[in-house]
Amino acid sequence: MKFKNIFFGFFKTLLLTIIFYSGTLYASYMYLDLQNYQSRSVSPYFFERVQGTNDLLKVIDMQNNFQFKTYDLTLQTDIDLYNAEVKPVLLKWKINVASPETESSFASHLSARIEWNIERNLNKSLLPREIHVAIYEGNIESISYMENPAMQVPKIDTIVANPEGLIVAQTTTVKGGGSALLDYIAQSYKEKNIERIRLYASKDEYYAQRGWKIELYSGSSCGDPLS
Repeated sequence: MKFKNIFFGFFKTLLLTIIFYSGTLYASYMYLDLQNYQSRSVSPYFFERVQGTNDLLKVIDMQNNFQFKTYDLTLQTDIDLYNAEVKPVLLKWKINVASPETESSFASHLSARIEWNIERNLNKSLLPREIHVAIYEGNIESISYMENPAMQVPKIDTIVANPEGLIVAQTTTVKGGGSALLDYIAQSYKEKNIERIRLYASKDEYYAQRGWKIELYSGSSCGDPLS
């Protein structure tokens, strides 16, 4: 009887664990054809609260724009720059300051994922890896991690925007960095005559509206909340 109770207790715990994590074990495998891709030229923008109301007004920064930088992790100089410029940002972002199950908390999770993947692979003799970042007024606002970018169909392993900009009703942090970085990556590979790029994403609808096509894929969720 005691054994039976232990067995069913274990089975119940296992079942609950599977149900809880089922949402994080599934993502869509998406690709973007680049032959006819047109740049979206995403500008930085903020939200300002309308005085006396709870309404938010979108304000585009017409005077500044995002800058982009790439780190080639096969080069020691770029590894040193990553450690000095990007890693501290990821370490800050991965500290979850938002409520669970929000886009901001998910972005923190993805930031931790990027930092962990890079540290795991940094000293291994693996295929080429790159980090792309979008910068606004000297601050990194979005980061992507690509494994084997030289392959015929390059894959974006993870892309994430600043979690602070994804907090509900946030009115002080610039937005648009994730979309701008994604556009920069697409344009960069189009100029190299690459026909398509891929990524794993949890936000299928977000990408589908931007021309990405969906293929079902069962694996770890590597999508990205984008501002």
